[in-house]
Amino acid sequence: MQDRNRIALPGPRPPSNTAADTDAVLQQIPVPPSLAAQLLTAAADHLTKVKPDAELTAAGWGRALALADARVLTGYPQVVAQHAGRRAMAALRPEMWAGARTRGEWALCLRDIARTV
Repeated sequence: MQDRNRIALPGPRPPSNTAADTDAVLQQIPVPPSLAAQLLTAAADHLTKVKPDAELTAAGWGRALALADARVLTGYPQVVAQHAGRRAMAALRPEMWAGARTRGEWALCLRDIARTV
């Protein structure tokens, strides 16, 4: 007759250390957007909220960027904030500057770029 212990748990499972298992676990961990992406998104938020149909001026761009900087980068060391700002600005495409666009169009472009930085 077999000894059947209904309370006992099954024995330990051997660890599975395959690369596929590790990759699957890592893909489930949420990764927050980079600071550069957050900066671009915050600027896009401002441009969307304030006169999205108006043409984006240099002053408007400066204001959106300053507000985004204050919202996202406050509290970080200066070197971290500067690096995030440089990455964000380097990601802007040259063709964005060529044509006159509305603030809303710029916001769409900024959100698109934020996905890549």
